[in-house]
Amino acid sequence: MHLIWKRPDGFHGAAPQDFSVLELGGHSRLWLHNVDKDQYPFRIAGGWEENEGTVLLNNLVNLLPKGDKEWMEYLNRAYDHSMKDDRKAFVDEMTVWLRDLTSCAKGDTWETEILQQALRLTVDKISALRDGFIKQT
Repeated sequence: MHLIWKRPDGFHGAAPQDFSVLELGGHSRLWLHNVDKDQYPFRIAGGWEENEGTVLLNNLVNLLPKGDKEWMEYLNRAYDHSMKDDRKAFVDEMTVWLRDLTSCAKGDTWETEILQQALRLTVDKISALRDGFIKQT
C-alpha cells in the first residue's frame, strides 16, 4: 500500500482560491481543498481499503484547522457508521492505522515530510480527544 500526496496544481481545474493553506509547523504547509474533503489532499493506493481509507484519511486531515467540537462530531459520525461496538477499540484502531500509514508515504523527500507531519498531527489530535470520545455514550 502507498500513501501519496495529491499536489494542488491543476487539480480538477482548480484555482488558488479553491484552497486554504494549513501551516503544519516548521517549514511545511499543506493546501486543503475548500470543497473536496473526501478525495483531497492524499490518496491511498494499492490496497483493499483504497477508496474508503482515502476518504477517512482526507476527512481527518481536513479537520486539522478545526476545533475539538468538529473533531468529536466527525469521530462520532465515523463510529456510528463503523462496524465497531466499542468506542475504545474504534479510536485505538484508527490511531494504529494512521501511525502505520506513516511508513507508507511515497514521493520526494519534501512530499513524504508533509505526509508524515500531517499524519502525526492527526494522530496527536485524536490522541488528545481519545478519553473524551470513549466516555461518550
